[in-house]
Amino acid sequence: MKRNRNAIGVLEVNYYANTVVVVDQALKAADVEIVSCHKKLGGRMCHTVLAGETSAVRAAMEAAGEAGRMVGEENIKVAVSIENPHPEVLKLLNMIDRHENKKDSEKAEERENKEEK
Repeated sequence: MKRNRNAIGVLEVNYYANTVVVVDQALKAADVEIVSCHKKLGGRMCHTVLAGETSAVRAAMEAAGEAGRMVGEENIKVAVSIENPHPEVLKLLNMIDRHENKKDSEKAEERENKEEK
């Protein structure tokens, strides 16, 4: 979708399975794409960032909020849109992705080392 991505939406949802449902509803509601999705506390808390045009991100966040009827409104902690995010916020998102990718690579390397022994 690499078109005009002048807004981001931030979702924070309890439980990974709930996150899948909420993100699915958001993606179906508007032309947005997933920028990042991270599980914390073993999947107990997940945060997802979506990007797209301002109106699309707003529609996606509204749909995510409405998905609370499916997963329990108390499980959706944050569903906000940020229009024209500051460039430093976008850098932060890239740093998060790089950090997560590095951790994944290190874990894969550890598994390979264990298998070799």
